[in-house]
Amino acid sequence: MSHLDYYDNAKNKTVMDMVVEFSTVTNQHPNPTLYEKLIAEEYDEWSKEVLDAHNELKELSDLVYVCYGYANAMGWDLDEAIRRVHANNVGRCLQPDGTVHRRDDGKILKNPDYPKVNLEDLL
Repeated sequence: MSHLDYYDNAKNKTVMDMVVEFSTVTNQHPNPTLYEKLIAEEYDEWSKEVLDAHNELKELSDLVYVCYGYANAMGWDLDEAIRRVHANNVGRCLQPDGTVHRRDDGKILKNPDYPKVNLEDLL
């Protein structure tokens, strides 16, 4: 299969689906220790490219990809975890009166009374 075939094939896949496909194609068994090293390596590469938008985006994509590889190696459903974290983050942004509060630097302050995300069943 050519790289274009893999691209077309990836359009309807989740990132986790693509990471599992990579493991299958390369016969690479999920290894958390390997992915810990890859995450550090990709983070270093990303941090060196912050002034070049094209390279920065490529390195950020690599970093996310190896984070998914780590989750796969741990047997975690990162797609579901991110959906839950997203829903919780959006919900926690609203204060009891329906407003959004920010720090002076613009960071959104979370509603302290909003329940924290539960990922226990994904571990």
